[in-house]
Amino acid sequence: MIKSILIRLNNKPTYISLLILFIVTLIYFGLSMYITSLAYKTIINSPEDNPKQYGLEFEEIEFISADSSGLILRGWWIPAKSTNAIIYLHGIDGHRAGHTEVLASFQKMGYSVLTFDLRGHGVSDPSTVGLGVKEVPDVIGAINFLQQEKNIKQVALYGVSYGAVLSILAASEDDRVKGIFIDSPYNKLTDLISSEVPKRTPIPSFVANLLSKGINLSSIILQGINLESIKPAESIKNLNYPVLMVHCIDDDRIPIYHSDEIYKNSPQDTLYHKFENCKGHSESWKVHKTYYLGFAETYFQRIFN
Repeated sequence: MIKSILIRLNNKPTYISLLILFIVTLIYFGLSMYITSLAYKTIINSPEDNPKQYGLEFEEIEFISADSSGLILRGWWIPAKSTNAIIYLHGIDGHRAGHTEVLASFQKMGYSVLTFDLRGHGVSDPSTVGLGVKEVPDVIGAINFLQQEKNIKQVALYGVSYGAVLSILAASEDDRVKGIFIDSPYNKLTDLISSEVPKRTPIPSFVANLLSKGINLSSIILQGINLESIKPAESIKNLNYPVLMVHCIDDDRIPIYHSDEIYKNSPQDTLYHKFENCKGHSESWKVHKTYYLGFAETYFQRIFN
């Protein structure tokens, strides 16, 4: 009996250690699941202006995403005489009017423009954030709409931030895309967890950083998306035409090294312009408007000819 008691006493620290380990693990993954569920919710922002403010005629349109979700996506069709069109893909929590001034310039260059709210954004059907992976069918649906309803022959994509990554992913899957103009894309989403999670949840950055592995696992379990599998620098290898890239050197949200890594794998003759003193994320079009639009005009003339 005494021997039995001694064995129990000797094993007690082991039981306590296992219990503590179990509780810590439970808290770690429970918190990771909570953060992930919040982070995938979109923040709805509605357009504050429209093309008419820039002297443009436009049409309210809607079309269905190309996947099995049946989601209806809504946007604006800004026509020109050309059968070449540019599709605008906005950033996370953005909307179709995010770069209306730039889109107006594209239309004045002679190109028709389709701008729409991605799933879960603006006035398109509600959905969780798809991190560019689940939105690829949205872009394919937009191209289908242009070809079937607007008699468009050639399409290019113009994406900013989140939309820039989506441009790469969509173009690598649909060869109907003839060119992409990408502004401030990210390459490794996991590198941004400590800065992005606090923007979408009440969790501070140091906690988000500690939970990065748990957040990725939770993303796989809850959304079927492996954050580490989203690799724009790999996807861009699938393109057989040059790309136009821009990024601000002083970007404080998506550091410029993300674009540097993508550029290393980009197709031959890709044009990559680094802008200084932008004073924010993806703000080069405001600060360096003449150069920005000049690069765009030259690029679109090249790919559409």
